Amino acid sequence: MSFLKRVLIAPFFFVALAHSAPLSQEAIQRRFEEGVALMSTDPKEAAEVFKILYQMTAAIRVELEFARSLFLSGNLEDAKAQFIHILSQPIPITVRDKVEYYLSEIQKRQSLKLVIGIYQDSNPGYVTSARTVSIFGQTLSYQPAQNTNSATGLAVGLEAEREIIPQSGYFAQVNINTATYQTEAFNKQDIDVSFTKRWQGYNYKDLKVGFDTMYYGGAILYNYPYVSTRFVFNEPNQDYYGFMIKGGTLNYPLYTYLNGSQTQGNLFYNHNLTRNLTAYFEVGADTTPATQPAYSSHGFYGTIGTQIAEDSTQLQANLKASVLQRNYWDSDPFWGQVRRDSGQIYFLSITKRDLYILGLRPSIDFTYQTNNSTIPFFTYNKMFGGIFFKNVY
Repeated sequence: MSFLKRVLIAPFFFVALAHSAPLSQEAIQRRFEEGVALMSTDPKEAAEVFKILYQMTAAIRVELEFARSLFLSGNLEDAKAQFIHILSQPIPITVRDKVEYYLSEIQKRQSLKLVIGIYQDSNPGYVTSARTVSIFGQTLSYQPAQNTNSATGLAVGLEAEREIIPQSGYFAQVNINTATYQTEAFNKQDIDVSFTKRWQGYNYKDLKVGFDTMYYGGAILYNYPYVSTRFVFNEPNQDYYGFMIKGGTLNYPLYTYLNGSQTQGNLFYNHNLTRNLTAYFEVGADTTPATQPAYSSHGFYGTIGTQIAEDSTQLQANLKASVLQRNYWDSDPFWGQVRRDSGQIYFLSITKRDLYILGLRPSIDFTYQTNNSTIPFFTYNKMFGGIFFKNVY
């Protein structure tokens, strides 16, 4: 609908609305579905539809789509105000997650998204607990070169993006994550720069081209130019499902025998059981061929999770459990056998859903990780936990 046409008919529409009988539930549902369809083609018009429906119904479900339409039309300030208002109301977990997702997207575009945390890590170097190793039948003692005691770490994550041409869906992004310890050899920095084309409406899809560099102990561990795509499909009951595919070349400047490529993908599904209980499922796999077959591998994982909330205290717990398997292709030239790894990761996060400090929401996070290998040198376990502040708005 053109701007001139909208201006000409708007007064008559509002006058008619004011003097007409309230719409039936069936008529409201039809208008709601029309608004949903418009979100992919004309989000400004969708925002007008949802604005009127929200004035008529005051329904949170309508308010959410009104805010999303404002976001998709580029009206970030009004969308932010609407999303923050939704957070102040009693809403299901899945709705809160979506609202916080959009607020964080607005934060990235308007300024900078920040995650900061301090934690205790029982094994920052992923060092095996074994002190004897067997090499071609010879048993030797092993003394780690680095301190194996637990260490305090500082995590900082920064993320920003800007739309290259307004309302084009083309974005430039930078994502920096760091982990800093007293022992410099354990320090990690990851820098990911990318360009993304997004198609957003009621559902979501993107195509991304990026360059990821990981530093470890002050030196470049690897460079990873990649291409990825992600699809997310939203259901009317707030469930969502989707998939991700990513592939690129890996270059290790100091470990050239690991050079090669990696292709990975996953499938995920989030189901809203009740307003305060969800179930999450994810499976993924990768293939990572290297210059030497002994360091080439296939990896697989499966994850189940849940979110549980309590209304009177606004406390929420997020739990996830993952099992992992990695199979290498050939006998390791140093250890003399084929490596097979299996592991588990258990994650727990506790947060107060209505507590925001300068737009940051604190959470207490714990992770326990194990890895068991046919080559004992690569067997380890670690636990880390701390308090994190995550930028929501």
